[in-house]
Amino acid sequence: MRSTFSGFNSARSGLFAAQRAIDITGHNLANINTRGYTRQRLEQTASTPMKLYGGQGMLGTGVDTTAIHQLRNEFLDYKYRDEASALGFWDAKADGLSFIESIMNEPSDTGISKVIDQLFESFQELGKNPDNITTRTLVRQRATTFTNSINHMYNQLEKMAVDLNFDVNSMVSSINTYGKQIAQLNDQILRSEADGSNANDLRDKRNLLIDDLSKIVDVEVLEVVNPDNPKHKQMVIKVAGKPLVYHKEFTGLKTEKIASKFFNSFDKQIDNYEIKWADGTAFDTDNITGELKALLVMRDGEGGNEKGVPYYIKELNRFVNVFANEINKIHLNGFGLDKSTGLGFFTVDGVTTGGKTINDDIFTKINASNIKLTVDLEDVNKIAASEHPDLLPKDGTIMLEISELRHKQSMFQEGKPEDFIKSLIGTLGVESEEAERSALNQLTLLSEIENRRQSISGVWQDEELSNMVKFQHAYNASARMITTIDEMLDVVINKIGIVGR
Repeated sequence: MRSTFSGFNSARSGLFAAQRAIDITGHNLANINTRGYTRQRLEQTASTPMKLYGGQGMLGTGVDTTAIHQLRNEFLDYKYRDEASALGFWDAKADGLSFIESIMNEPSDTGISKVIDQLFESFQELGKNPDNITTRTLVRQRATTFTNSINHMYNQLEKMAVDLNFDVNSMVSSINTYGKQIAQLNDQILRSEADGSNANDLRDKRNLLIDDLSKIVDVEVLEVVNPDNPKHKQMVIKVAGKPLVYHKEFTGLKTEKIASKFFNSFDKQIDNYEIKWADGTAFDTDNITGELKALLVMRDGEGGNEKGVPYYIKELNRFVNVFANEINKIHLNGFGLDKSTGLGFFTVDGVTTGGKTINDDIFTKINASNIKLTVDLEDVNKIAASEHPDLLPKDGTIMLEISELRHKQSMFQEGKPEDFIKSLIGTLGVESEEAERSALNQLTLLSEIENRRQSISGVWQDEELSNMVKFQHAYNASARMITTIDEMLDVVINKIGIVGR
């Protein structure tokens, strides 16, 4: 039989449900500008009905609130993190290549091409006026400018490699920080949801951390059955095929200093950070992407599909060695105004070249980091312009021959010196343009995915305000229902049976 106060219970449940829905709406509106927040919705269902006597049907008993759910699409989360890793890679690579372009500074009026042009012009001028001390001094100055420019370019590239190595170490620390925080949240979420609740705000914090982590390195997010409680799942986050986080267990990364294979190959003692798992096992950097991968490519890439700082240093060294020794071969056979001969023009760190052949280390080991003008040429009279002592002082054949090197097509595989520089800068430009274009495309794609995510998960003010009015009316209606039942009961209790008294 129907309870006298059954209507009260139905109205009360509607009142509480509307009140809770308004509270959730207020929470959504309060977090409308909170990064990573996912809007929430109250799930409601009709209460278990009461069976009426005599097969008259089932009488409703109100509403039950079953859960507070997040509106979230897991597939879009997966796509976002996948594309965020690609964006992180191309964005970081574009930044690195842009910095190399700034170091190269080509084309410009102050770049290496201009310096080389001025050097060849001074050679040609000396070839016309071989006994002119002012012109000889100009040759020495232009040659010094060339070596200083090359040395500075190398030093900037080397410094960039050192900075990239520091960035790799910092990036590993960031990965560990994110991993620890996610592991802590996993434990908090499990404890908070032990009674079947949904720890929505904690889940938002965790999802935001995973999103940020995915920009640094690509992650695989899995949920596995909790062996202690099959009703609950545990989160696993894999990086490079191995769990970084397994529920509340965190396996971090570490860095160890090792000698750089590239820089130590030409007597430059620079250490690199090698990434390993905290337990000492190898970390597979070949199968990752994201910002970390871009930093490793820029730090270690020597060619092929991975052109980083070492590649451009190696190409610069090749250019400098061939260029310097083409000049040295000719200069070694010439005579200065003081009839000195057998001197190279360029050497390693400025040491004397007297009595040396072109195959000696002071010539073969010339590279961008150590090229200097031969110390003997501090005396400009020793600059060899003549091809024979008997032709002094008016013969400038050697200088004219050196000046013709600027047109020697067979000097490099790429052609003459100007062609080599253009080829190197062109390669850099193509790589940089590809990285910038890919970064822009990824940003567009990521923005599209984020817009789709926000269309589901984001808080829309107009919708929430509309819901607020709807729930307010529902609350008022339930309150009015209670008032009506109260008035009816007042008649039954206080007025029936006293009519006519």
